[in-house]
Amino acid sequence: MSDVRGVRVLRALVTMALATLLVPVLPGAALGPSHTVPSTSVPSTSVLTASVPEPVLLSQGRPAVSSSLEKADFPARQAVDGNPRTRWSSGFSDPQWLRVDLGRSTVVRRVEIVWEVSHSTAYSIEVSADGEIWAPQWSTDAADGGTDVITIDATGRFVRMYSTARVGTAGNSIWEMRVYGDPAPKKAEPEPTPSKKPAADPRPKSSEPKAEPSAPAASTPAPSESASPVPERTGPPGSVLYYVVGKEPDGTVEKLNDIAERFLDDRDRWPEIAELTEGHRQPDGKFMTDPRTLTAGWVLKMPKDASGEELKFAPLPGFEKKSQEPSASPSPSAEPTVEVAGIDEATGVGPIGPAWYAVGAGLVLAALVWPAVWLLRRRKRQEPFDDSLLRTDTSAAWTVDRSLRVLMAACERDELELPGITGVFIEGSSLRLRLTNPAAPAPEPWAVSEDGQSWAAPLARLQSGTASDGSTARFARLVNVGMSETGRVLVDFASAHGVISLDGPTRARHEVLRRWLGELTGNPWSDDPRVVMVGNGLPQPEQVEHLAGIEQVTPELEVGEGGVLVLSQAPSAAQQDMLAARFASPEFTWVVIVLGSAPSARWRFTAGDDGWLRSGFLPDVRYDEQTAIRRGGE
Repeated sequence: MSDVRGVRVLRALVTMALATLLVPVLPGAALGPSHTVPSTSVPSTSVLTASVPEPVLLSQGRPAVSSSLEKADFPARQAVDGNPRTRWSSGFSDPQWLRVDLGRSTVVRRVEIVWEVSHSTAYSIEVSADGEIWAPQWSTDAADGGTDVITIDATGRFVRMYSTARVGTAGNSIWEMRVYGDPAPKKAEPEPTPSKKPAADPRPKSSEPKAEPSAPAASTPAPSESASPVPERTGPPGSVLYYVVGKEPDGTVEKLNDIAERFLDDRDRWPEIAELTEGHRQPDGKFMTDPRTLTAGWVLKMPKDASGEELKFAPLPGFEKKSQEPSASPSPSAEPTVEVAGIDEATGVGPIGPAWYAVGAGLVLAALVWPAVWLLRRRKRQEPFDDSLLRTDTSAAWTVDRSLRVLMAACERDELELPGITGVFIEGSSLRLRLTNPAAPAPEPWAVSEDGQSWAAPLARLQSGTASDGSTARFARLVNVGMSETGRVLVDFASAHGVISLDGPTRARHEVLRRWLGELTGNPWSDDPRVVMVGNGLPQPEQVEHLAGIEQVTPELEVGEGGVLVLSQAPSAAQQDMLAARFASPEFTWVVIVLGSAPSARWRFTAGDDGWLRSGFLPDVRYDEQTAIRRGGE
């Protein structure tokens, strides 16, 4: 029996030894399909010694900041929260970066990035000790999205993904960025040392005068005494600790690291402030996207251990939209209030029966009159809809169509490839094209911007230039969204490569939707696409198809001619996955619009009753400007 037991023990030891050798060699075995990218700066070794600890996840839940945000709904912290269904998404420009603070200096072994459909094509991984000076550890100019597993060997506290180019026109979008490194060293537990004065401390000295204990109390203040953190942590529900950004004596705006040093005694803790504040809309209506640039008057949410006389503890101030409609309508309870006041004065004088009858009559009268007043005011304020009409702005259509045809002719003449276009801006006496990718040179009469991202030409030259009679189908999804402060704005919906959401009050978003559909089906460059509306509560134009569920059109959502799909509500998780798979193909040309909020949307628009259409990547535009032009010519 002892021999058998010895053989079993020997087998167990061999199994444990093999497991110890194999586990470090396969660090990404449980990650699923991914791109394993070796470090370009540190040679990889084929033998792992026992002195190298197994890397652990260091980034999850740590403070993270970024160069910009597409929307407040996609903050940087969502790329390190461990939730594979939340993400960070940047602005639609280059360069962009995402940075995580590991909280301590450590050896970084591996970085994993799970990209959304919008990914970087050229980026680097950088490490820094102070968040200011960065050392590149790895780079590529041929990234293809998916999941990247990057092996490095560097020491630092901050890790950054720095992107210089991206696919398409949208920003960089990351589901998760994971940083692995050496675990924190275990703190050695001090050996207990016997106290030399076990009986010298306690109660017998309590009879001494109380003036002397006050000195040591100052060095270790009790939380409830006057030495507690400033300000006092008392306030109404929803109160937080915050600081209002000011200016330095020389007139410059304060810096985030200086604020961290003043209130946290550690200038390296500025990422914590940035993470807490990110996504909060400031009093001026803007968001903090670059922690290096603050604005006087902005509010910063501070960590709980911050202290200082200039801090405040109250509900966090923010942007408050001014009411477009003063509450000037007479309240139905105005007259009954007067009657009740009279009753109170008469209660001690005589019988109250007749007075109560008067009150009841007043209430009944108000209840009957108020709905009629409300309906009259509503009808006067808003026009009835004509759901059979798809509104098209024809005032700018000829100008844009001719400009596109002049562009086509000029490129054919100079034997240049026709660039992709994401937006068209009519600004004063010129027309500017926003290109999908930088391109130079440009044919006459077009001039190239410094970064090569835009081409512009005088409208006079475009009106008199030679125009092509070729097909303009490649611009079929170009839509006039409205009039900004500088001029008319058009955007190519096909360049979204994802769901487009349109939120706001029902009547406003229905009006904007009708305009969009009119542009998509009635412009000279449109290709008369198929329009399908799915769900209830949508406008009912006669020119479109109406279906009860998305499953009725799912088999037809394939590459080809494409069309326009309008959903009355956000797609389910399974439908999101299906649409994401479709949009991953460059040949998929369907435009998908969701009325209402859609967490998975790539572009988000909000229509207001005030006539303004807002988004996070275009200037605010007046969508009702087109109606004014139409009516002026009627």
